[in-house]
Amino acid sequence: MKFDGFLKVYPTKFEDNELPSVKKGQKLELKELKPEQHFTQPPARFNEASLIKILEKEGIGRPSTYAPIISTVQARNYVNKDKSRYFHPTEIGMMVNDLLVEHFPEVVDVTFTSTMEDELDDIATGKAKWVPVIRDFYDPFAKRLASKYDEVKKETVTQQERTGQKCDKCGIGEMVVKMGRYGKFVACSRFPECKNILKAAKAPVETTGEKCDKCGEGDMLIRTGRFGKFMACNRYPKCKNTKKIDGEKPQESSTSKGEEHEEVL
Repeated sequence: MKFDGFLKVYPTKFEDNELPSVKKGQKLELKELKPEQHFTQPPARFNEASLIKILEKEGIGRPSTYAPIISTVQARNYVNKDKSRYFHPTEIGMMVNDLLVEHFPEVVDVTFTSTMEDELDDIATGKAKWVPVIRDFYDPFAKRLASKYDEVKKETVTQQERTGQKCDKCGIGEMVVKMGRYGKFVACSRFPECKNILKAAKAPVETTGEKCDKCGEGDMLIRTGRFGKFMACNRYPKCKNTKKIDGEKPQESSTSKGEEHEEVL
């Protein structure tokens, strides 16, 4: 520091590193070399705040649509939140993403989305007509979508895993592992002729030690639904008693086997 300036009347604590005086053309000798290893860290996962920030930066969505965007990807089970409130992609989410990137790259492109947002703003303010804008998008998209219905097979997308087990209902089909909206489950390969379905419960079932207060026979177990964990009678579907767990959202009515089967991609 060559001049105190405001520090004469407003003292502030700081560290002053003394640097040696050097001259132009002066030769310097290497006294010591300290090699240091540093590993780059991957970008942090998105939470609600950081996701909205990147949406704003890329010009995707508007303040009125940020909340629906975030709630939609969670409601469709594309992402889950961990305890630190960060989003983690689910298996179904990665499958949908890979499918869209491979077959509809121009639609999921960030530039396309932000450009479309600007065009919709122009329509709202009267700077553009909506018919040409929609036609320019829809005509090529409809043709591509129609071709993909024939090109992309459901079996290829879901990548069914064989179990080597015969269906105990029809005795003809093989039980295979399928992917539904809420995760994997085991079902007969002859669907829809045979609608036999079993949930693939890989995780151990949590018990509560409580008797069902509705039927008096079953035991209350901890299950996981689309909104989190809840208690349910182990005699389901004979007994459909469920209870909310503190801190979890209430569950909707149980999905029937036929409905859940149709939720497969």
